[in-house]
Order: sequence, then C-alpha cells, then structure tokens
Amino acid sequence: MHYEVKCTSCKRTFKLYEGEEQYKQYKERKSRLFYCEDCKHKIRFEAIKNFFRNY
Repeated sequence: MHYEVKCTSCKRTFKLYEGEEQYKQYKERKSRLFYCEDCKHKIRFEAIKNFFRNY
C-alpha cells in the first residue's frame, strides 16, 4: 500500500510506501511537510555545509 503526496519543496508527486517513517507520519497526520528523496538530500547537504561554514 502507498500514498501519493506532493513534495513541499519541488511540488513533484511521489509515493510513500508502507514501512517508511514519512508514511507513518502521513497516516497519523503528525507532519504536513513531506519531501522527496532528492529534496531531502539537498536540504541535508545544505545543513551540513552551513554547519561547517560557521567553524
């Protein structure tokens, strides 16, 4: 089973499959912000870059 959701960042539609953390959050409506794998990677990379830039 899966849900189709829209990425908050790039607005592309992607699927959340059963067993994923985002699937659980979507099902329980704990979060309304969902990101595709590409956007999650970009956000994580930018956060790491900014962290090391400050030191």
